Amino acid sequence: MADTLTPMHVEIISPDGAIYKKDGVDMVIARALDGDFAVMKNHVPIAAALQVCTLRIQFGDEEERMAVFGGFLDMKDNKVHILAPLAELADDIDVARARAAKKRAEERLAAKKADLDVERAKAALKRALVRLATKEAKF
Repeated sequence: MADTLTPMHVEIISPDGAIYKKDGVDMVIARALDGDFAVMKNHVPIAAALQVCTLRIQFGDEEERMAVFGGFLDMKDNKVHILAPLAELADDIDVARARAAKKRAEERLAAKKADLDVERAKAALKRALVRLATKEAKF
């Protein structure tokens, strides 16, 4: 029989410690290496490697968004644990800084200099785009 009384708990942890904790969550939506997925209360245990993505946490009629830069999600017994090297709540994202980082990364990629670390520039661009999408609620 499914447990209908225990609320779903979400905790996001980075190397610096806990970033986010919330009880009473209805759904968590994230992007794994093989695509988008969601977990809800009483979901079967799951573990997934996360891409750089916008994480959405829904409870009631509200939703909180967070930019997550890789990591892992583990769901068991109505507890979602996310371990991420870095995560930023939408409210904490500096849009001007993200736009400047996007512009720098695009300029580096367009210049195609011989000493350019292409993968690093692409990763910087992706981080900037995810920050902007998270802040502006574009998925």
